Amino acid sequence: MAKKRKGAPTKRTMNLYFKPDRTTKPATVALYVLFVAVVLLGLSKVLVYDLWVKVDGARASLAAAEGRLAAMMEELSDYPEVKEKYQRYSATDEERELIDRMEVLALLDDAIGSTGQLSSVAVNGRAVQVQFSRVTLAQTAEIVRRLEESPIVERTAVNTAATTEEDGDLVSASILIQLQKEGEGE
Repeated sequence: MAKKRKGAPTKRTMNLYFKPDRTTKPATVALYVLFVAVVLLGLSKVLVYDLWVKVDGARASLAAAEGRLAAMMEELSDYPEVKEKYQRYSATDEERELIDRMEVLALLDDAIGSTGQLSSVAVNGRAVQVQFSRVTLAQTAEIVRRLEESPIVERTAVNTAATTEEDGDLVSASILIQLQKEGEGE
């Protein structure tokens, strides 16, 4: 067998295979252009179309809200007239402080009732001046007690209790009643 030489390898054949450059061919350029177009289309969907849809939805919501606003403003067009009527017929602060006159008359009717004859009632703010006759002093005291039991009466004062000779022991009485709102004196 023959003795082999040990040394550096050497190339003894030539490679003549040549790979042509295809990057300049129209198909490769078209592939690159298509790739760039797909990327731009994907970005334009996210960056343009989605925003455009949101803006369009917001404009539709704005148009609906403006329609509702216009309808409400149409309903409120006569507001000054309604406000004037309300202020004309609603109670003022001074009137709200007053005690209901019907409640006062019902109180007097319950207290005096058929016991005596009511001569006059004068109401001025929270003060009520009542004059009645044909009662005894004991009945007058009972009337005052019934009046003071009411939650709308703050206090009472009997100004006069007089009698005439022809009535015998029957008297005419004048009572000043100071009123309060129910629950105010508690």
